[in-house]
Amino acid sequence: MRSMSIKEYAVANKLSIYNVVKMAKNGTLQTETKNVDGKDEIFIKVTEDPAPQSTPTQSEDEEKIEDYKKAYIRLKIQYDQLKTKYENLQKRVDTGK
Repeated sequence: MRSMSIKEYAVANKLSIYNVVKMAKNGTLQTETKNVDGKDEIFIKVTEDPAPQSTPTQSEDEEKIEDYKKAYIRLKIQYDQLKTKYENLQKRVDTGK
């Protein structure tokens, strides 16, 4: 178990210092008081390091690429359909004049 200052804990967990102090005061976080340079300072007890973020595997990446390809193909088909409808409407407008 290691201890971190309030500021270090706030930065590591992307919280505001105010929220960390508030959590320490209401007992949400385990704290300990140390005497630093003649002043009592509050330190947060950290029981475990944050779990490393898992990197996506190659199969997940391939699935995402396939999903993007499928979405692109669907959008391309819709685009082509709308383009032909637009061209047909333009022909009708031009011949109607």
